[in-house]
Amino acid sequence: MKRSHRVDSDAMQTPLNRCLTAFDLTLLGIGNMAGAGIYVLTGTVVRDKAGPSTFLSYLVAGITAFLNALCYAELGSRIPKSSPMEQYPP
Repeated sequence: MKRSHRVDSDAMQTPLNRCLTAFDLTLLGIGNMAGAGIYVLTGTVVRDKAGPSTFLSYLVAGITAFLNALCYAELGSRIPKSSPMEQYPP
């Protein structure tokens, strides 16, 4: 993970516009707040329905998500243009 490689300046060029409006940012914020609702409701559900195994479930899910994030970071560093998953050959 400590290896680095040189990236050409041509590889960083993209024809996409990099602009977000206030409306776009507002909707992104609302989407993030709605997605965080699962963490608010979890405490109530664990208290009433589930037991201490919930911590183990979150731990396994967190490790899996972290490994997935490492894969996306590797793809993003190898293909620095937008959307590396579309450009990565199967």
